[in-house]
Amino acid sequence: MRFKVLIAVVGVVALASGATAHASDRVPLSAKVASCLTGADPDARAAAFTGSMPALSGTRRMQMRFQLQQRPGSSTRTRYKRVSVPGWSGWVTSDPGREGFVFTKRVEALTAPAAYRATVTFRWLDARGHAQKTLTRTTPACEEPDPRADLVLASLSATAIAGGQAAYAISVENDGLTEADPFAVTLTIDGRVSNPLTLGPVAPGAQATGSLAAPRCAPGSTITVTLDVAGTVDESVESDDVVQRACPLA
Repeated sequence: MRFKVLIAVVGVVALASGATAHASDRVPLSAKVASCLTGADPDARAAAFTGSMPALSGTRRMQMRFQLQQRPGSSTRTRYKRVSVPGWSGWVTSDPGREGFVFTKRVEALTAPAAYRATVTFRWLDARGHAQKTLTRTTPACEEPDPRADLVLASLSATAIAGGQAAYAISVENDGLTEADPFAVTLTIDGRVSNPLTLGPVAPGAQATGSLAAPRCAPGSTITVTLDVAGTVDESVESDDVVQRACPLA
């Protein structure tokens, strides 16, 4: 896996000479998500992870090592796996004599759907360069949602017309992140399938509405609405394209 851009930002914290440190002034020991940017375009997807650590008594320098992990797909049951990223695996080291050390690493052009997190290993070194203490923390996850379109039935209504027919008004919303191409919708009433109604294209977050004539449904019966009958739209969720609704006629 190759990421487009890697940026490392380092920060250090030092007390002025003669200053007294208060507990509230100390740099906390933490590993966190500094930013998590999502979007339909890979160039819009990025994550930054920050580690921070306070100096211990006798600490001369502090070090951190970041490792990026990815959980591919949308399922939370999938395990995280380490991702090899140039510039991430080496130790970064503070200047000597600092009271605290803060370091941020950023990665861009993330794939989606996926979740990303970082493990941060902290190490404290004494004046001889010996490790006083080493521990590891894991950041929360940056979730990158599926960027594809997702069609959902927004509403269904009907008005009785002549000849035992009804005019059915159908609204379909795109809950995804990219535009949905034109698609066909049908109704199944008492086992009979209507002529298709073509809707779209539909922008993200928008709705498309149209109407079709089909046999009147009996009050209390069930109608089956099938979105994207021909499967022309690549969706993040396909399982909600067949929906059952109560007959909208009283």
